[in-house]
Amino acid sequence: MNAFEEVVAAEGFDLLPLSARHAIRAGSYGPEHRDPFDRMLAAQAVVEGLILVSKDRWLSGMGAEVVWG
Repeated sequence: MNAFEEVVAAEGFDLLPLSARHAIRAGSYGPEHRDPFDRMLAAQAVVEGLILVSKDRWLSGMGAEVVWG
């Protein structure tokens, strides 16, 4: 385990690996969503049923549930 993984574990978080399902969902978004990182965040949230905490209004437009945005 590297230092980053140790900090994540110590804080009680889990790392979420990227999967083919995430990539397929991210690739399904229209051309108006150009940021690949945002596309993957939204895709992971949708596929895994997670809620994103963000002020980025585009994420909810990609079907992700967003609080604070």
